[in-house]
Amino acid sequence: MDPKDSLFSTQISHLALDIGGTLIKLVYFSPNGDNCEGGSIVVGNGCSVVQGRLCFAKFETRKIDDCLDFIRFNILQHSGVQHTNGTARDKLSVKATGGGAFKFADLFKEKLGIVFDKEDEMHSLVCGVNFLLKTVPREAFTYLDGQKEFVQIDHNDLYPYLLVNIGSGVSMIKVDGDGKYERISGTSLGGGTFLGLGKLLTNCKSFDELLELSHQGNNRVIDMLVGDIYGGTDYSKIGLSSTAIASSFGKAISDGKELEDYQPEDVARSLLRMISNNIGQIAYLNALRFGLKRIFFGGFFIRGLEYTMDTISVAVHFWSRGEAKAMFLRHEGFLGALGAFTSYKDQSHSTELKPHHHTVERAVLKCSDDDSFRHTPVTANVNDGEAIEFRRLETTVATSPRILHRNQVYHSSFVEEEGITKACGCPLLPLKSHIKGPAPVSEQDRTDIVDEAITFFRANVFFTNFPIKSPADKLLIYLTFYINVALKRLEGCRTLAVGTKAIINLGLEDIPVPGETGFPFPGLFSLPSSQEEADLFRNYLKQVREETSGRLLSVAYRANGTPNKWWLAFAKRKFINVVLL
Repeated sequence: MDPKDSLFSTQISHLALDIGGTLIKLVYFSPNGDNCEGGSIVVGNGCSVVQGRLCFAKFETRKIDDCLDFIRFNILQHSGVQHTNGTARDKLSVKATGGGAFKFADLFKEKLGIVFDKEDEMHSLVCGVNFLLKTVPREAFTYLDGQKEFVQIDHNDLYPYLLVNIGSGVSMIKVDGDGKYERISGTSLGGGTFLGLGKLLTNCKSFDELLELSHQGNNRVIDMLVGDIYGGTDYSKIGLSSTAIASSFGKAISDGKELEDYQPEDVARSLLRMISNNIGQIAYLNALRFGLKRIFFGGFFIRGLEYTMDTISVAVHFWSRGEAKAMFLRHEGFLGALGAFTSYKDQSHSTELKPHHHTVERAVLKCSDDDSFRHTPVTANVNDGEAIEFRRLETTVATSPRILHRNQVYHSSFVEEEGITKACGCPLLPLKSHIKGPAPVSEQDRTDIVDEAITFFRANVFFTNFPIKSPADKLLIYLTFYINVALKRLEGCRTLAVGTKAIINLGLEDIPVPGETGFPFPGLFSLPSSQEEADLFRNYLKQVREETSGRLLSVAYRANGTPNKWWLAFAKRKFINVVLL
């Protein structure tokens, strides 16, 4: 069997995207293979049960190729639905929302074979927030004066509330119930403004870089404060402290300085404060207009940044005289993508993500004939980074081979032993190689053991046990370990040239054989019966390692010589718990 016909071990049928003007957000489901009963989902009509995590990823829209690569390498390939040219074998329908679902629809179809099933943006936002508030305890919290407090949400008293979604621009939506909402206001001064002006004023190239820069700044160098006007004192008559901002960037009027005279971190801090204050004030005025006491802020502008949350909270607290509270969401940036995700009616999903940290009471999606998604309490774990882990997820499953979840390693297809020379109990399989060595030469259009090792690596590396079904599996295990070692050596190698040098140095190291110090799998292979057999096996391992190294470089680095993070990230894994030296 050609391994390309049955690629990685984990498969995804649910993927949802929210493609905005600044960022692309992804949500997808990943079964937790370690805890799966029986390791599979029964395919058929009705409800099936699966455990796993909701996983999250984000990309800058201007770097959409990174998003395409992520989907290609981590979803299409993992699902076993990918052609050799990187597109899906059959057109795949994927939920998508945001303006980019229209703008980039042709690009995703051309590059990946993905057809967008578009969901309304506002509807997705509201569904995403409702999903989190009803499903994930300790999702909502307040942040004021450096104090973070989680808010217990009473599902019977959730509505109405104001949702302030801060994306490239800002939308303010009054939510009165499930499917009942109205966009009541907004502002064009949002995350796009912050990034756009920030790039012009500080030369930062990305949102994260600009946020990081703002952490180090002092806005008081540029902002005109009440105390600057009143000689360092408060304007107590109207309740303004001396540290309140009277005019953002106001000191630039009278300082007699040019832009280059200011520190970029101070500029970034002032800009962040200006936009956050503006959003907080407008949000409260709209809440006041409709008598809303509860305001939820979402969108990737916030990013859990304490300074941003505190600024928004202070604005709401000040203008409401403490009557209204700003509340934030732990998964604030993925509201639209989550809403689109919940619109799936009849599929399920999978892959692998980071381990959980602590246990909380959670809820899961549960299907029924008249309600495709409703909520049931269950204990689950949350990764403080982003993933939401479910002890079980119940959802309607469509009859599709792509939904099958394998909790098994991928084995070598080279099970025939007739005519194959062995050394130390390992078959010396043919290689598509021009490197000198004892391996027989394979036809160039056929799959060899190196193809299998690289193709299956990002699935097999997650396993702590590898049951052997044929002697070729021993060689597959050895090469999987070697790829793991090689990726570890490539960490920090920012160009193909530097990576090639690291791999060459790895190739110069001694290669132990069974019975010698440093051989990674004692007991897996037979001890050599003679020095001749030991030398034969050593030379074969040298040849197959060199061939693997060359092909690995071609996937670990892009055509322009830059690292492919969807490969190099696997350097942190430990295959079957073997420590990498």
